[in-house]
Amino acid sequence: MDITNDDLLKEVSARELLELSDFEGSGAINQSVIDDSVNDALAYISSFIKLPQNPTPLLKDIGVNLTIIELKKRNNFPKEALNEQIAKLDALLLKMASKKLPVTLEDDSAPKLGIRAFRHSEKKMDLKDLNG
Repeated sequence: MDITNDDLLKEVSARELLELSDFEGSGAINQSVIDDSVNDALAYISSFIKLPQNPTPLLKDIGVNLTIIELKKRNNFPKEALNEQIAKLDALLLKMASKKLPVTLEDDSAPKLGIRAFRHSEKKMDLKDLNG
């Protein structure tokens, strides 16, 4: 499971990402800080579930949100404000761990033949011997 800067930019603006990652004040996005936060978020997710190769959009969104929370923690953002978000994400991860929510995208491209209750055929049934 990979989280890129593009995924983060879908949740926060480029300016906010710059402010969260630029500790030295150089005016550029510090990729090593972002990568470290991504690794922390993925390690947190892996404490609940095994990380899949092709995650569901919900799992990827959880990873992005945890990365943003990690970046905010590093900038001394008030922990009380983040606790509610973390609790919601924990609840979703617990549901994924108990198999109530899917973790990977399933390839349903091939249609499955379901078992039908009644099979219809073109032959008419012979009911002469039924009532004897």
